[in-house]
Amino acid sequence: MEIGHVCDLPPMRPDDARTTYFDAGVLKIGVEYRDLTPEALMEYYEADEGDIEELRRTAPLGIEDRGVSLHVFDAGGHWEYLRFDLFEDAPHYHYNHAGGGRNHIIPFDETAHGPIAEWAVDKIRTGGLAPMLAQAGAAELADGLDADALAGAADQIAALTAELKARLAAAV
Repeated sequence: MEIGHVCDLPPMRPDDARTTYFDAGVLKIGVEYRDLTPEALMEYYEADEGDIEELRRTAPLGIEDRGVSLHVFDAGGHWEYLRFDLFEDAPHYHYNHAGGGRNHIIPFDETAHGPIAEWAVDKIRTGGLAPMLAQAGAAELADGLDADALAGAADQIAALTAELKARLAAAV
């Protein structure tokens, strides 16, 4: 039995102007603060209000949230295979399968796994991305992971994530 929700729309690409990228060997990992709103979804997917209302009825995690997103791309930045949405109301992560057509969204259980930010950074730091990349159809990237590059990137990602979360807390 598969948990989560599968849709055929890819996740919204990061806004490069608001995203800081870190090189991590065969991967490039972006850190971005996001405000997910119905208006942003309408603009990105060129949808109308009816499409958004349908999405609102069927989206398991809702379509209004905010927080930091960690985007895991191949080193060239061509495909985002994984995303960790460290959102306030509904933290979750995505397996965005190679070639598109299957965006698998998994709700995150903070009771079982602790805060999603720490969990996600730990996946990066310890090589826990390997099975996740393989699940997303990127076994060749999983096989090429460099532990030192990931550990170095994880420290920088953790620091920027904490800074963005602190800014958010101060603004509320």
